[in-house]
Amino acid sequence: MTNLEGHLLIATPEMQDNYFYRGIIFLCEHSDQGAMGLMINAPTDLSVMELIAKMDFLIAGSRHYGKDQLVLSGGPVSTERGFILHTPISTPLLHTYPIGSTLQLTTSGDILDVLGTPQSPEKFIVCLGCCTWKGEQLEQEIAENQWISVPATTELLFETGYLDRWSEANALLGIEGVLAKAGRA
Repeated sequence: MTNLEGHLLIATPEMQDNYFYRGIIFLCEHSDQGAMGLMINAPTDLSVMELIAKMDFLIAGSRHYGKDQLVLSGGPVSTERGFILHTPISTPLLHTYPIGSTLQLTTSGDILDVLGTPQSPEKFIVCLGCCTWKGEQLEQEIAENQWISVPATTELLFETGYLDRWSEANALLGIEGVLAKAGRA
């Protein structure tokens, strides 16, 4: 089994699940026991600033954001939980896990205390919910041509517009035109 941690899963035209139609998932974890990832191209109508205001109205007004980004629907599992994918920070947080050498995943609410402050990660994505697979389930879906994987880039994760990520991920593979001709683009 090839470890796909840090890769993107790109939904193919073979994907029959409407939830994942044109989905792009960043894999945070991949092992014999299964996989976990975050859908990175399904924005909600809730902004990060609104989320922080709902959590603690008093601190929201004192934050500074270069741009207020949207909270993403990270997947259909644990939709009440937050998952923040971000560049490394020096502030210790309760539940932060490294993903390679350039990214971290934080699942504890204490990261909300640093977002918008000088200690904030330079780049971050806030998701509600995640995607999970049991052992060998993801490998089976890849064998069925439901997903294609490609190494993630920070440009696609943090700089590409939410709705442009599917096309940009396919462009990394050089197959954007092929998928468009398949009739579901």
